[in-house]
Parts: sequence; structure tokens; C-alpha cells
Amino acid sequence: MLQAKADFIKIPTGSDGFQTHPTKPSKRLPDVDITLKPCDASDAEKIAEGLYAAFPPTWWDKKEPPALRPANDIIRVQRMAKRLLPSLSYPHMKWMKAVLTSTNETIGVAGWMAPSNPGIHNIFRRSAIDYYSWRQSMGWTDQEVDEMWSHTDDEAWSVTFGTDDETREEVLGGERHWYLAPLLTWPGWQGKGVGKRLLTWAIEQADGTDPVTPLYLESAPTARAVYMHCGFVPQGEYNFVRRGPAVVKGLEGDGKAEDDQVGC
Repeated sequence: MLQAKADFIKIPTGSDGFQTHPTKPSKRLPDVDITLKPCDASDAEKIAEGLYAAFPPTWWDKKEPPALRPANDIIRVQRMAKRLLPSLSYPHMKWMKAVLTSTNETIGVAGWMAPSNPGIHNIFRRSAIDYYSWRQSMGWTDQEVDEMWSHTDDEAWSVTFGTDDETREEVLGGERHWYLAPLLTWPGWQGKGVGKRLLTWAIEQADGTDPVTPLYLESAPTARAVYMHCGFVPQGEYNFVRRGPAVVKGLEGDGKAEDDQVGC
């Protein structure tokens, strides 16, 4: 039987001492209160809004410097939604949303690139529109493309994501895997187990194969404990791989998974 709750995993923190804690079962929304549904093109703007709401301003200040931003934040959302749009119909990209069963309000979203994807290329990179032939399929002009990324810092945006892809290639090589980017929960619903439900969806797909399919993600150091409780093994400061159910313990996450299992 899977362990209902693992001991809290202590992770070294920065000077602010902040660390995201795994959600206690008592604080999670009941399973019946959350329904998981596939996203479609109509969700593009909602996902864009969620990205800006869920990720901290300090993160966005690097990706989209205030000096480069349009005067109206609505334009930022519209540009992000436009960039995301082709990925929502891409057959190898599985966008899932968590909605309140009672109201159908979206409270969380996860984007999973499936193992069937031919190659490694983050959908958020500017070059993704050519890698996946979206420029052609969407009929975008060069002017439209330039406008969509005009308020982003290329080094912090595309180059950083490109470096992350290189690291993923080094860690996994040509091994087929699930890749998470992004995972977000709307403010007000964080700490209630919404993200765990979205993680569990892909974990069940991955663990249901023989042998199990790896899952890969990048995470801020402050969230290491959350993913380690779900069996993700650190491959460095930001990179994690999961190969079946296990709780990963240890101050530094040395890449060795213990035998304890957790229902995640």
C-alpha cells in the first residue's frame, strides 16, 4: 500500500529561508471538487492570464523587462496567448486544466509534452514556431512574429529555454519521456493540492507503461521538496527525473531514491 504521507523533506534554502511545502492531505480539496479536462484553443488566453498571475513578478522582470513592455498588460496577455495557440492543437502536447467541478472555473493548468514528440524543443522558445512549423500553419508574417516577442528579453527567454533543452538532452539523451512545462495554480487555490492532481495525471500515464516512462521537469530550488515527495530525483539544482514511485530524501537530493513509496 502506498504511503499516505511522507515526512517533510528538508531542503537547504536561500537567505530568505523560503521553501514550498508539499500540501498536507487535510488541506487538499476533495477529489470530487476538482475535475481534470483537456485544454483547447479557447483556453489560450486563460492560460496566458494564469502564467502572469502564478509566476512571481521577479521572474517576469527578467523574461519581460518592464522597460520593454507595452503600456497595457492586456497586450502582454494577448501576445502570450497567440504564441501558445498552436501548441494547444499540437498532437504531442497535452495541455490539462483543473477546474472546479461546481462552477467549471479553471484553477490550475499543466502542459505536458508527450513521449511521442519527435525531439526536444521547448514550446516557449521563439524558435519553436519554426521547429514545429507553426509559423507556416498559423500563417504568421515576420512582422507578427516580431511583435509577439517584442517585449521579451531574448537572452532571458529563448536562450535560457534553449540551454534548458540542452541540459535535458544531456540527462535523457534520446530516451522518450514526459516533459512538464508549465505547471501553474491560480493564486487563491495554491496549497490545496491542485498542482498534485495535475502532476498525478501524467504520473499515471508514465507509470502505466512497462517499463515505466520517465518524467522530466525543471523547478526552482524552493519547490524541490514538493517534487521529491512525488519521486522526482534531482539531477542538479533545477532538473528532475522521475522513474516510478519513490520518495526521494536527503538534504541535497543526491540522486538516490529510497524504497519508501508515496501516493503521488
